[in-house]
Amino acid sequence: MTLQNVPTLTVPEAFSRWLESRGLIYQLLTDFFGRKPTLSLVAQWSRNTHIGVAAEMTEGGRELKRYLCSQEPQNLPLICEQENKEYKRLMSEGAVNTFVPREAAHLGRTKDFCNVISDVYASAGIVFNKCNGEADDHIAIELEFMAVLHERMLYNSFSVRSAMELLEIQETFLEEHLLRWTPQFCERLNAATESPLYLGLSHMLEEFLPHDLQMLRGWKASLESGVTV
Repeated sequence: MTLQNVPTLTVPEAFSRWLESRGLIYQLLTDFFGRKPTLSLVAQWSRNTHIGVAAEMTEGGRELKRYLCSQEPQNLPLICEQENKEYKRLMSEGAVNTFVPREAAHLGRTKDFCNVISDVYASAGIVFNKCNGEADDHIAIELEFMAVLHERMLYNSFSVRSAMELLEIQETFLEEHLLRWTPQFCERLNAATESPLYLGLSHMLEEFLPHDLQMLRGWKASLESGVTV
């Protein structure tokens, strides 16, 4: 596998399936943690043929696939109504006292911490158009940051060096931000809901992020050594 816009940057077979799937996984997580599960959103993902490939990477992904893809079309409106209520209960800040979907809340940081995160985004040249006024340290925004960097790395890099820089930004962001607070986030989410949708998302998130970091490190080492496997 060779990246489209970086002709000298080849991808060893051991990493190709992961690279093909990770952008979709980040987008799926961003969509459901950042938006109410409307009928169109649920239908979009339940019919997405690529969700099976993504589901192979985690047990949580398989849970989510079983739930989304096994529903009869006539049942989707009622399911969406139920999951909409759960989204509002869980993801509206302050709705559940023990559960807040923001990094600062889980790490005990002050409100000014959002400025630290926004500086990280700005240094990578990314500005988010947040329709619902989410804070910069909201789980959906941090996941979207990873999704955008992934797309840039694969399709908008024109040298090995620029692709490596984007890879390193993702590695650092996982180490210094997402993986520092999402284990606690997932633990609290698991305890706060019985929804198959949000349990599947939580399990997928807690399994995928450590795996993604491991794969980023492995691919980076492969690029640095010039060894393919």
